[in-house]
Amino acid sequence: MITSAKNILIPTDFSDSSKNALMHAVVIAEKLNADITLLNVIEPPFNFPTNVEGVIDFLQENSEQHLGNMIEHVKSVHPELKIRIKTQIRIGKPVPQILETISDQNFDLVVLGTSVDAPNRKILFGSVSTDIILKSSKIVIAVPEFIEAETIDFSKILFATNFRASDVENLKSLAGFARLFDSEIDLIHVAQERNLDAEIRFRGLKELVTEMAIYKKTSFSLVIHQDAFKGISEFAEDHEITLIVLNRYKKSIVEILMNKNYAKKLSMYSKVPLLVFPGDLE
Repeated sequence: MITSAKNILIPTDFSDSSKNALMHAVVIAEKLNADITLLNVIEPPFNFPTNVEGVIDFLQENSEQHLGNMIEHVKSVHPELKIRIKTQIRIGKPVPQILETISDQNFDLVVLGTSVDAPNRKILFGSVSTDIILKSSKIVIAVPEFIEAETIDFSKILFATNFRASDVENLKSLAGFARLFDSEIDLIHVAQERNLDAEIRFRGLKELVTEMAIYKKTSFSLVIHQDAFKGISEFAEDHEITLIVLNRYKKSIVEILMNKNYAKKLSMYSKVPLLVFPGDLE
């Protein structure tokens, strides 16, 4: 459950996007009364074979200074802040170190900044962010670099479902998050055509969710579109969605989205945060 999260991890490379992610995490942490840990991974400089230890010491000092500056900035913006912000520095390759930290240190939620890879723009999110989203064992919230911290808004949530049993459990978790921000949830399924099978499955899910009384402010939409990504994106734009929620499992929309060139086609995904539930892996 998101609402039971007490330890939030923010991987940072000191880029503007990761600083922006921290400001979003602070808003969430205050609602949850959770601690935040800023993690910076230093990659060993193999091009300095004769003085590696000295270089790493220098990089650690530099990292500590940058981490301290990030915390001071948060305190200047939120002088009444009561949550704890801790720091951690690790040595190694960023993705394995971040994933190991998530798994081994009881973090409940990961908030990271995302930006389109430059200059080739091959994928919608940066390569490190993509790997974390695809492999994290915990919920990930990916914050696009161009969302200003002053405009943080989770009031309109889109939850895309493909009728997996785990989707219902994830919706329950999301409902707790929505209550914190008094959000509306638009539960949608994108089908390529309107046929009896799609109608039966969607109406069945709607009836189940309604009977379970998961969240009062939930609306339901069966979206017909040949491209699921475009269907979600267009719905998000038309309904002024401020958070897109996807469920990750094997061959899911998340996996395809992370690995295809949708940076130019689906600009909506670079305008609003993306929350990804780990979901099933089968």
